Amino acid sequence: MAEITAQMVKELREKSGAGMMDCKKALAEANGDMEKAMQLLRERGAAIASKRSSRVAKEGVIAASIRPDRKRGALVELNSESDFVARNEEFRKLVQDLADHAVTLADPSTMLESKTTSGETVADLVKLLVGKIGENIVLSRWQVLDCSDKGYCFSYIHPPGKIGVLVEVETSTAGLADNPEFREFARDIAMHIAATAPACVRREDVPTDMLAKEREIYRNQALNEGKPEKVVDKIVEGRIQKFYAEVVLLEQPFAKNPDIKVADYIEQNKARFGADLAVRQFLRWKLGEAAEVGEAKEE
Repeated sequence: MAEITAQMVKELREKSGAGMMDCKKALAEANGDMEKAMQLLRERGAAIASKRSSRVAKEGVIAASIRPDRKRGALVELNSESDFVARNEEFRKLVQDLADHAVTLADPSTMLESKTTSGETVADLVKLLVGKIGENIVLSRWQVLDCSDKGYCFSYIHPPGKIGVLVEVETSTAGLADNPEFREFARDIAMHIAATAPACVRREDVPTDMLAKEREIYRNQALNEGKPEKVVDKIVEGRIQKFYAEVVLLEQPFAKNPDIKVADYIEQNKARFGADLAVRQFLRWKLGEAAEVGEAKEE
């Protein structure tokens, strides 16, 4: 029987992130073989993950990562059962590491089976943390945002990680990606999106089925209010304009100055950042949305 030294336990602990006693036990079972002990810890992590998988994981953290050239960004949501675990330093490090990994993938759909810089797959890293923490942890979603030739990607995470935003800002003016004023402008837009949850950038981007549903609701409202049939269409159109102001980014009152619209704020900054300054697209996530959609489907 090989002697299990404190140095061996320390080394395995650093490699695996598992507890000291778990490492000592695995080394003993593996007769001091570091590789076999690591395998045992991984298998136990997977077994614990399987046992915990039925538990609901609605807490967690959203993290963002931006490529150095700002031509691509990624959002990742990692869920846990409790807010206590979501505040755990290792949990928060893992979700940020996963976002940094996602932004590098040629094919984001391979995320779970892709290998990270540690040599482990993303799925294995999650299982290892489940084994160490003892809660169900789920990588519920990830998405990348690729920019156009003129676009730059910016992010905003609302503390403590419950809302995440990626936004692409376009301009043909050279050298703006690292301009502090341009970054502040883009951050203002991202923070606005986090605060107001627009559905799309422009009114023409509003899905036709969403618009048709709103028109139907407003028409029935007007008729139920006893409005004459001849004025109902006019009332509906008036309410549709208000609807646009609520869900269309460019038509919303700007969060930092509600006296102007977001489109006005962009217009005010064209002298600094280029006549073709524009917001092209965005992603906005709220923690737990993926789980809520899943529950709605199951019902």
